[in-house]
Amino acid sequence: MAVVKHGVSANTPDRILIDAGAVYTGWTSVAAPGTLLGATKGGNVFEVNRTIRRIDPDGAKGPVKGFRRVEEVVATLTVNLIEITEANLLIALAGSAAADHVITGAEIDDSDYISKVALVGTITGFSGTAKPIICVLSNVLVDGPFSLALNPKDEAVIKLVFTAHYADSDLDTEPWSIEYPAA
Repeated sequence: MAVVKHGVSANTPDRILIDAGAVYTGWTSVAAPGTLLGATKGGNVFEVNRTIRRIDPDGAKGPVKGFRRVEEVVATLTVNLIEITEANLLIALAGSAAADHVITGAEIDDSDYISKVALVGTITGFSGTAKPIICVLSNVLVDGPFSLALNPKDEAVIKLVFTAHYADSDLDTEPWSIEYPAA
């Protein structure tokens, strides 16, 4: 095989992740996706930030294979939400509650965590099928400041940063997954 000077192949057009995707809370499966969060503007970003520590043994002149350790994993999904509902505001403000459609804050308890949040996207080769790519976060809360900006001749966009949390019963299993569609 000759060396090529680009990465394009005959399969490339069928392997491109397109569009903003859809966000679901309470995700279970494609057959039972949970609740659609709503319309977004500006896309969505799934991110897994893994801090990996390098162990430098005496005598090593640089990085040594096998001498790496995962120290921290933070998985997030950033959603730019334009569909504003009371339910979405309650999700955006972890620990909040509503009484007579008035939302107020409170402490966060275990019932405020969302079991699973999923970003469901389309890969071009599977666009005509029910086989999406699915990025899932587990034990999720929205972190970060809540900001609601109303501007003339524009739509309000609420930036939600969903953060996954390890289960208290399993501190080894990272709280995220990516389900790639099978051919």
